[in-house]
Amino acid sequence: MGYRKMRKQVLYQIYRRWQAGQALTRIAANERWDRKTVRDYLEVLERAGLSQSQPLLPRQEFYLRVDPLLPKRQSRSAPASEELARYEEEIRSLVEDPEEPLKPKSAYLVIRAKYKLPASYETFKRFVREKGIGRKPKKTAYRIEVPPGLESQLDYGKVGKLYDPNAGANRVVWAFCGVLSHSRLPYFEWVYCQKQEEFAGSTVSMIHTYGGATETVRIDNLKAGVIKPDLWDPQINRCFAEVAEYYGFFVDPCRVGRSTDKGKVERLVPIARELFRMLKKMHPTADLAELNRLALKWCWEDYGRREHGTTGIAPVEAFVTERPLLKPLPEERFVVPIWKQVHVHWGDQFFSFDGKLFAMPKPYRAQNLWVRYVSPLLQVFSERQLVVREYVVSPGKRRYWQPEDFPEGVREMMNGDYPSYLVKKADLYGPEAARFIASVLQPHAYLNARRARGMLDLMQSYHRESFFTEVCLRARSRSVKLPSTFKRMLEFEHARAAAEGQLELPLSDVGRRMVRDVGYYVGNN
Repeated sequence: MGYRKMRKQVLYQIYRRWQAGQALTRIAANERWDRKTVRDYLEVLERAGLSQSQPLLPRQEFYLRVDPLLPKRQSRSAPASEELARYEEEIRSLVEDPEEPLKPKSAYLVIRAKYKLPASYETFKRFVREKGIGRKPKKTAYRIEVPPGLESQLDYGKVGKLYDPNAGANRVVWAFCGVLSHSRLPYFEWVYCQKQEEFAGSTVSMIHTYGGATETVRIDNLKAGVIKPDLWDPQINRCFAEVAEYYGFFVDPCRVGRSTDKGKVERLVPIARELFRMLKKMHPTADLAELNRLALKWCWEDYGRREHGTTGIAPVEAFVTERPLLKPLPEERFVVPIWKQVHVHWGDQFFSFDGKLFAMPKPYRAQNLWVRYVSPLLQVFSERQLVVREYVVSPGKRRYWQPEDFPEGVREMMNGDYPSYLVKKADLYGPEAARFIASVLQPHAYLNARRARGMLDLMQSYHRESFFTEVCLRARSRSVKLPSTFKRMLEFEHARAAAEGQLELPLSDVGRRMVRDVGYYVGNN
């Protein structure tokens, strides 16, 4: 087609739209021309004596009217391009060499040096582009249409920032985007983070908005959905796996680096970004919840009622046939749990979760366990998926433990009654020993608990001695507070008793029953 003929046809289409009363911006958008170009063409129409008030001219009469006003194309010789054409095959072999291809710029330097060509690099680039040298064939994109109720697709996209009153600052906002692959009905939800519980919660909200779940849900390999990407056996996040099991759908992760596997939702992410920014400008005081309500309304009443470019049907109309084929909702809405891996400390048998401490039995020390929390119940799982402990969490309590997990002394210490426990232990060695330990614990029981513990260790060694009660009485009267002082007093009495021959050898209960008086042996003789 000649240059002038093409220009006249374009000008006639602009003339028709102009006659129909379309605005300049709309003409430019529909004809895919720059507004400045359209404005120049309208000036040509006005110079030709045409106006919007006159009736539409037939095509041939229009051509006769505007032909004298169109500029004539100047033919230019292109000696440099013609010179390059002589070496086209060599240039192509350099750029498209199957083993050692050159970049176009390197091929240009080779040809110019070899043949002393005057052509500039810009001329060389135009030549290569026009001849299609080194151009890689475009990948063909295939639209995969699926039956109703079979598949939905999910994705995240960063859309902007919004003030969060809870944080007292602007925070990044992400769009959770979902779409039914058959009807193309979208679901948008703005969130502040992409944690596993947020992702699972948004999925649950989407399913209840649609009134059911599809057979499969296709997701990207984000950590909130997939722990370990794999082509054949991806490891699904525990929280999202529970959602899938509860609503009866199958999770189908995309191949790594293949976003085209979920192309239907991918094209919605830029739309969600533009919608968020538009809603934020239109409703400057709206919070995240209000913006989510407006987004859902837009999905159903605006986008959902427009004819879709691929299917030719409005998504809401197509959804009417898809809705009965979705999996029915359970009677109760799924409560999203929090899953977290924790480590049990070797020393104190506790692990930390959400700022609270939870104890485990001694065999689980130094092990990694999984915790599942749905308020108020916290469950602890072993690696074999077995529940090994459950706790009911209350707001004001920080430490949780069971008495059988610890020795008696440790239990009393954690109960806050460790001083009483120490006095009770001393009472086993006599009332005077108990009174002495009680005096050691005064006036600050917990500060002196270690000293009292040292006293008890000494009592265990000396409580059978005849002088033990007297030493305890004397130590209490002298306000002895240090185990070293008490030890010296016991050792002194022990040494004196040994020197006076009054020291009794320590006997066990069995040995004491075997002791016989001398008369036992005389009488038997």
